[in-house]
Amino acid sequence: MRAFCLLAWILPLAGAAPAFAQEDEPEEPLSPADEPDVPPLAAAQPAPGPAAKSAIPPGVDYPPVQSLRGESTLYLDYTYEISNDLSTFYWVKGHAAGYRVALGGNLHLGGLQLNAELPVQLTQLFIDSLGNQAPTAADREKSSYSLADVIAGGSYAWELAHDPIAVFVGLGMRVRLPTHTMSYRFTLIDGSPYSFGFPYYFHLAPAGLFFAAWGPVSLTINQGLLAMLAQNTTLLNLPVNIPNVFFWESHYAVALRPVHWLGLSFELISCIQLSHIYDQNFQSLNRLKAFYLDPGVSLDIGSYRISLAGRFGPGKDTERFGVITFSGSQALLARLSYLF
Repeated sequence: MRAFCLLAWILPLAGAAPAFAQEDEPEEPLSPADEPDVPPLAAAQPAPGPAAKSAIPPGVDYPPVQSLRGESTLYLDYTYEISNDLSTFYWVKGHAAGYRVALGGNLHLGGLQLNAELPVQLTQLFIDSLGNQAPTAADREKSSYSLADVIAGGSYAWELAHDPIAVFVGLGMRVRLPTHTMSYRFTLIDGSPYSFGFPYYFHLAPAGLFFAAWGPVSLTINQGLLAMLAQNTTLLNLPVNIPNVFFWESHYAVALRPVHWLGLSFELISCIQLSHIYDQNFQSLNRLKAFYLDPGVSLDIGSYRISLAGRFGPGKDTERFGVITFSGSQALLARLSYLF
């Protein structure tokens, strides 16, 4: 029995001896030809940064959002706008539709962002009365092509934080030049001529700007003054003094980029009147509180971007504001952009 137990210990040890011998001997390095084809470990990929690009919703005519983190682009857009009530100005009653084509661009240079837009417009007027008299049947509907108001602006951004949330603050200035060239001539039912123009304003809009992005989600906020400085008009060939109007303008825009080629956005705009007008002829321009809801979607195809957006402004105050800014209360935008 003792011999059997000794044999049971010796045999396993004898079988393991070559393995112990191999561990004790130093291994010779393999030649390059003998090395196995093992793929190298993938390099560690940096975590995706904040979605600073493509996070700005497309602006629908006026007032557009002022951006801090846009791209350099050239764009061509088409906008359809409607105003259901023109009686903001006492000499005309009716409604209107506008068809607007604009060529514009944005230039991004570090923290500096510059933009400009040149529009042309076809305006259709549907007139119920002028100075409390009806126009002739032939003059109830009129269409006119014109150069619309040129818009330009710029902003500068300072970066406060980057990872994992990008935060920028900045200052912006938007201007709108009264380059509108439309005037209208009508014939009333009694045969007398009636001519008028809408008042065109010079706009100054300084604002404080905020932008934050985390992954595919971003938030843009504008807060500032909208000063509408009157460009007087004529009524029956007589000059009419138009009062200045001042607003506090706010933009709140949320954008989502779930994949690199798709962007979704939703914007709330409010314009609250700050000034008071004492001229009895322009009481409709007092205590205005205009609100707009702007949903948008953008699709990137290579270096091109297709954007669609809507503007919906409920209430009589928004109708009045849309008349004095020539942007209507409801609008649809289609834009084709080239990204640099």
